[in-house]
Amino acid sequence: MIVARPKSEGGEKKPSQMGMVRVALQDMGGDPKPLEMQSHIKDKFNVELPANIISNYKSQIKRKNGTAGPGRGRRGGLQVEDFETIRGLVRRLGAEQVKRLVEVVA
Repeated sequence: MIVARPKSEGGEKKPSQMGMVRVALQDMGGDPKPLEMQSHIKDKFNVELPANIISNYKSQIKRKNGTAGPGRGRRGGLQVEDFETIRGLVRRLGAEQVKRLVEVVA
């Protein structure tokens, strides 16, 4: 059995819950809190989504986009790309300069 999404007053399909969260993230920019997004979604779509649902969808969207958390959605430690970046720095600046940079930021 196929269930159609509810239609808005104008006969257009309403976006999914995830779609509403995605639009709110785009509209608001930055990293808004779920309660702020809840208010924005209520104003824009006249739908009240619970903050925990918004938080869940927000995490899924950020993980899919590669912008989640300190590791930006990566699992594990260093990746091949990290070593390629280091190699590029060594070629451009020299090993001694890269060592000095590491000492400064460590």
